[in-house]
Amino acid sequence: MKKISLLVLALFSFYTLSAQDLGKFQPKDDAFKSKKLNDGIKKLYISSFNINFEIYKEAVDKKEAGGFGRSIKNAAKAKAAVGLATLEKDAIQSKADQLYKDFVDDMKSRGYEIISAEEAGNTDTYQGWKKATGPSVYETDMTGILSVVPTGYSYFYKDRNALSSTLAGFDKTPQSLSQELQDALVADVSLVYVFSAVGNDWNVGNQAKVKLYINYRLANLYNVTDENTSAGLTSLIDKNKQAVALNSYVSFTRGKLKIGGSAESQYSGFMKSDLEISGVLEKDKVVAYSKQTQATATLQNPIVMIRGDNYSETTKWLEPDGKKYAEGMYLAGSEFIKYHLNEVFE
Repeated sequence: MKKISLLVLALFSFYTLSAQDLGKFQPKDDAFKSKKLNDGIKKLYISSFNINFEIYKEAVDKKEAGGFGRSIKNAAKAKAAVGLATLEKDAIQSKADQLYKDFVDDMKSRGYEIISAEEAGNTDTYQGWKKATGPSVYETDMTGILSVVPTGYSYFYKDRNALSSTLAGFDKTPQSLSQELQDALVADVSLVYVFSAVGNDWNVGNQAKVKLYINYRLANLYNVTDENTSAGLTSLIDKNKQAVALNSYVSFTRGKLKIGGSAESQYSGFMKSDLEISGVLEKDKVVAYSKQTQATATLQNPIVMIRGDNYSETTKWLEPDGKKYAEGMYLAGSEFIKYHLNEVFE
C-alpha cells in the first residue's frame, strides 16, 4: 500500500510539474455549428495535421534621409534577429508523432474509422495535388519556419500561393472532400509554435529602432515576416512583400450544401490568446537602434554634407534544451487539441 501511495504521489507530482509548464489556456470557437457534427457516418478523414515552428526571426526599422529648413539628416537602419542554435530533430519528430497518435486514438475511441489517404486521393477534389508522407522535418518557404510531419501520416498539398490565406474557415476544400467521401467528417489541425514577438516603440525620434521579445508559446495568430516582407495594403500590391498569416486551430467539417458550397456543419476551435510554454526559454528581448546623423547650415558654414548612412545590427542565438523544447510543444498542443475534441463530441 505504501508503494502504491508513493507511485500515486510521484505521478501527481509529475502531472503538477507538467501543468506548471503552461500558461493560462483561454480557448474560443467560431460559435457556429448548424447541427451536431457527431451525427452521421462514423468515418473521419484527416485532411491536414500541420505543425509549424519558428527557428529564426528578424525585424528591421528604417528612417529615410531628409531635411527641413537648413538642417539635413542621413538615413538610418536597425536590424534585430534572434534564432535557435540548438534543437533536437528526433525529439521534435517524436512529440509530433505522439500528438498525431493521440488524436487518432481519441477519434477511434469515439467509434470513428480513419479514411486512408489512398481513398481520399481518388476524389476529384485532390486531382492535380501532390502527396507527401511523414516522418519529415523540413524548411518551408516562409522565412524562419520549419514544419514537422508525423510518422505514417500522408497528406495532399498544392504549392502555397503567397496571396492565399492560411487561416481556418476560408478554404472550401474540407466540405468538398466530405461530400465526395459520403459526408464523412473531415478534420484539419494546425499548431503554430513561436518564440518571438515584434515590439512597438512610438518615441524613437531621429533613430531607427526595433525590439524583438522572446517568449516561447503556442500562437493563436502569428504573422511570418522578414526584412523583405511587410503587412498591409502594400503587400496586396506586391505579393513578394506580403506577410504570411498562420494560426492554430482544430476544425471539423461535415457535408456540403448545394447552394453556395458552404458546409452543412462545421466547428473551428481557436484560442483567445497565445498559450505560453515556460521553463524552456527565458523571457528576454533583443534591441537594435541606429541614430540619424544631423547637420545644420550656419552663416559661417553655409554648406553642410553627411556622407553615408547609419546601420546597426544585433543578433542573438538561443540554446534551449532540445528535449524540454519538444516536451513543451507536446504539452501545449495536447491541451489545445483535447479541449476542442471534448467541445465537439461531449
